[in-house]
Amino acid sequence: MRNKGLYIVSAALMVILGVSDALRGIFTPLFTSVFGFSMSQVGVIVSASYLGNLICLLFGGMILDKIGRKKAMALFIIALALSELLLLFGHQYAILLLGFFLALGISTLLNTTINLISDSFSATKSLMLLNALFFLQGIGTSGSQLILSAYSSSVSVWNGVLIAMALLLVPLAIAVLRMKESDSIQSGKEEAAAGSTHKIEIGMIGLIALTLGLYLIAEHGITNYIIMYGTEYIGVSAASAGLSLSLYSAGIMIGRLVLGTVVDRIGAEKMLFISLVVATAASVFTFALGILPLLLFVGLAISLVYPTTVSLVRKHAPAALGARATTIAVSAASILDVIFNALFGTAIDHFGYGPSMPVLVFALGISAVLMLFVIPRGKRQH
Repeated sequence: MRNKGLYIVSAALMVILGVSDALRGIFTPLFTSVFGFSMSQVGVIVSASYLGNLICLLFGGMILDKIGRKKAMALFIIALALSELLLLFGHQYAILLLGFFLALGISTLLNTTINLISDSFSATKSLMLLNALFFLQGIGTSGSQLILSAYSSSVSVWNGVLIAMALLLVPLAIAVLRMKESDSIQSGKEEAAAGSTHKIEIGMIGLIALTLGLYLIAEHGITNYIIMYGTEYIGVSAASAGLSLSLYSAGIMIGRLVLGTVVDRIGAEKMLFISLVVATAASVFTFALGILPLLLFVGLAISLVYPTTVSLVRKHAPAALGARATTIAVSAASILDVIFNALFGTAIDHFGYGPSMPVLVFALGISAVLMLFVIPRGKRQH
């Protein structure tokens, strides 16, 4: 492995990002029962965090390409620490809204930045190491949910977690800044000077963004609606539906650790195609048979899709525009996801869960077909 110091910093950062991303859900009882906000106001916070993702990605891509990835990464880490401290004043609704807008948006930007620098970790196993980092993010999310849920109405625990994260983030930013250029990652301009000058492939990047958007529709659709689908349509208990959702999340985490070991050997595009085909088949069985625990296999199959698909974008852009192309592609996919979710709720109200949920399976299937066209022609013939 190359750049071990940068990888260790990235690993620690991903755990913190997992914790940060989970706070909004964990501490909802605090916002409603102690701070006195309504669920409608909490819903606005969710929408604001999606908007934060889009805006931070669009501006962050320009910053990454402009000042270089090392300086930008350190800047983003400090910005996240300040966002966590801002949330200390979250008993004022406007500040809570702004805090989550920034914290979740910057978290997504850092997530994407780590994806961009993953090629510096290894010449032959970069995707395996990248997916291991996303596994650690899952550990941060699930671990914080497990530990902190018992204190979901505690102001002191809320404040303590925010201060602890801010204090942990500062030395990580300093560590990134102190790394020699050879120990981190070149900026886009330096990479361009080194010889990567091919033209931006707008059509291919658009195809990858569409594939990613359809995948996000399926992944988030299952996460957001499966408990209601299980209780209201299939008729299982909330505990049973919740267990199935946990199996789905566990499948994603396990897959990133286990399947990540073979993705570099098989090739990113080919592995993504296989993953999406298997995920589509597994989801067909899940919904056709009404056996929700089969979501474990859906989770395993899709585990590599998000980080690996995002990593493809920079292959189709000149190095000087790699970060910007990646953040714009992720933003476009996120917009598609947000629009779909706004319409999907209406579809469920009109048609019910039975006819509506298969749309998620259809989205997975279409993403698999589109990925076939992303596979390089030489690999497709093997």
